[in-house]
Amino acid sequence: MIPLGLRLVISGGREAITRLVILTIAVGLGVGLLLAAMAATNAVSTWNNRHAWFSTGSAWVAPGPAAGIAPLWWHPGGDIFDGQQINRFDVAATGTSSPVPPGIPRDPGPGQYYASPALAALLRSTPASQLAGRYPGHLAGMIGDAALPSPDSLVIIVGRTPAQLAHTPDSVPVTSISTTVLGWPLPRTKANPRGLIYVPPNPGGGKSTVEVIMSVVALAVLVPVLIFIATATRLSAARREERFAAMRLVGASRKQVSLLAATESTVAGILGVAVGFGIFFLLRIPVAGIPFIGQPFFPSELALSLRDVLVVAIGVPVAAAVAARLALRRVHISPLGVARRAAPKPPRAWRVVPLVAGLAELGFWAVHGHPASIPGQIQAFTSSFALIIVGLFIAGPWLTMAAARAMARWTSRPGTLIAASRLADDPRAAFRAVSGLILALFITTVAVVAITTQNAKDLTRWSSAAEANVLTDQVSGSTQAASNFPGSTEGAAGSGPAAPAAPLAARLSGIRGVQGVLVVRAVPRLTIRAAFHNLGANLASNGPVPAGVVSCAQLATVPALGRCPAGATTAEFPSDGFNGPLFGTDATTITWPAANVRATRLGTLGVDAINVATNGTTQAVEQARTLLENAHAYPTVSAPSTISDLVKQVNSTNSAYQQLANVVILVSLPIAGCTLATGIAAGLADRKLPFSLLRLTGARLATLRRVVALEGAVPLLSVAAVAIGIGFGAAAMFASEAQQHPMVAPGAAYYLLTAAGIAVSLGIIAATFPLLARITGPEVARND
Repeated sequence: MIPLGLRLVISGGREAITRLVILTIAVGLGVGLLLAAMAATNAVSTWNNRHAWFSTGSAWVAPGPAAGIAPLWWHPGGDIFDGQQINRFDVAATGTSSPVPPGIPRDPGPGQYYASPALAALLRSTPASQLAGRYPGHLAGMIGDAALPSPDSLVIIVGRTPAQLAHTPDSVPVTSISTTVLGWPLPRTKANPRGLIYVPPNPGGGKSTVEVIMSVVALAVLVPVLIFIATATRLSAARREERFAAMRLVGASRKQVSLLAATESTVAGILGVAVGFGIFFLLRIPVAGIPFIGQPFFPSELALSLRDVLVVAIGVPVAAAVAARLALRRVHISPLGVARRAAPKPPRAWRVVPLVAGLAELGFWAVHGHPASIPGQIQAFTSSFALIIVGLFIAGPWLTMAAARAMARWTSRPGTLIAASRLADDPRAAFRAVSGLILALFITTVAVVAITTQNAKDLTRWSSAAEANVLTDQVSGSTQAASNFPGSTEGAAGSGPAAPAAPLAARLSGIRGVQGVLVVRAVPRLTIRAAFHNLGANLASNGPVPAGVVSCAQLATVPALGRCPAGATTAEFPSDGFNGPLFGTDATTITWPAANVRATRLGTLGVDAINVATNGTTQAVEQARTLLENAHAYPTVSAPSTISDLVKQVNSTNSAYQQLANVVILVSLPIAGCTLATGIAAGLADRKLPFSLLRLTGARLATLRRVVALEGAVPLLSVAAVAIGIGFGAAAMFASEAQQHPMVAPGAAYYLLTAAGIAVSLGIIAATFPLLARITGPEVARND
């Protein structure tokens, strides 16, 4: 029977060849997109794993073997250029056996550094006073791709002497380079007794967090693809049923008919898989350039594992054979099972129960609060949204039937009545054609609303616009240092060095675009009392905060940070600045209390922080940042930064999630459109005889077009409205609970995109009208 099935596939006439070609192309497109989605998921895992060595030297990474290995002094740090995060690592080898970071042949010596290609290009194109002047020495070579998460990664490894790093705060000797990605939260250890979440410099993200996010994205992309493949394998299902029923009438057994059907579908599936792998390799480089997570991938990272290849290569043909077997269930009942068609049982109202249950579960967390642990939150929200998605698929046929019956009650036109009757008779098939688009609309709504709400939430966190361009340098040894590194005792002794700051302030003031310099001097045990009513909401709620003393003359040059009382020469000022009580506070309206310190004594006090007011230009900010980083008398806790830098970094994270949402939208909507086109074309091919008979009995072509249009538009519009409404409701509950902010409606782009998607889908339905005219002529009825 297998040779006979192959012969029927090849020599079954023009119709059989056409069906095979269309099915092969449809399955090939689905398989190509499926492979691209799987490879992109693998690439994200690789991207995340390449951040592992960034965590070297942290308290939560187990030290390597020490025997026979010369320690490597390791100082992880961050740097910023024009809002872009630079991962900087200062190292000093103590011997030839010291460990070497990945991507470089050897540890850099003093006066040398290795940089990523993207950073090296930035160093060449930027004046040295704005960037290269921060890194002593010269470029010794490039960091290899194996150590970089992305081609756009900005990473530098700077060589130092052991003596330099031994006296630099937060430097540690290490005997191995970390190869493990930290998960969030971390396990409880002696160094981390409470299981704190540790954030290494610019991490890729906790392993569990990234895996969950990409699992949701992969599900959102894969489900429409799988629906498309399943729809494609059902092309000309009715015509094949009739042919196999005729074989049963002439004596073929159930087993023989099943084997013939499986052979035909398997051949199409195998050919489609071959085409799909070809499409994947064509898409590989373009897909690698898509910044799924805010950064592009290396093309080599879009790789498929042997398991992925086997699952697709074996699973798709097997699924096609199974689909063909299930499609013949009526033929198996009796040889006349196809001719004696009976309407399937109508879907029951219980189908909406899973959908309601998913919304109820999400509402429960919104009312009673989500679990305290991060894994618990992920599980809670994931299960709720998964139940809603499954509920939409289960409830879809019932909603389609309800819309069809409502349409039948409110019309008397023949075309509308025929469409309503057909929809009510088999709402499952009608919904199947639009199910991919319904899923895309729901996911798009939830993703866009959640990101819009998060962006609105972030806008309320920052200080005033006047403060955005103030460059703040927290000096190492200040009280803020202890809070930046959990478990660290650095900074407990008090402030930074008591060196004269006038020369540094003068050099900073000489930079074009610098408008003022404010040096915060340390005074032990000085605090600002919350009872001082004019210090803003944050200070009032947090109680006394550590404070330093500033010169009123300097504060007058940085009005964004407040003002002194009339007649005062010095004033108390929060030592932590924007890293502490001023975070999210408009300091321009604050009058700081006068300090009981003479201005002439300020030069004898240690330095807590240096604040530089700029005009916000890249030249002014970066030259000031370079000068502060090179001020060795005042070693910094981290790179000097502005609130504008902080906003850009947070917006970059939000942009990465926005990019993921865009990928889901841009991939799922075209796939849903292909599914819709395939479903409508298959329905027309299966019904060309009934439509031809209708035309012979006097039905106008316009009436048949109305039938086709309504059969596609009614389930599309009715269930789409429900999906979008549920998406807004679910996003509102998620915003109130998980995001702790009222839901914010998306902008006009969302509505335009949604309207465009629905309009394109309706256009696809209209595009089948020429096919309808060709396949419903009198000759079709005569030949059949």
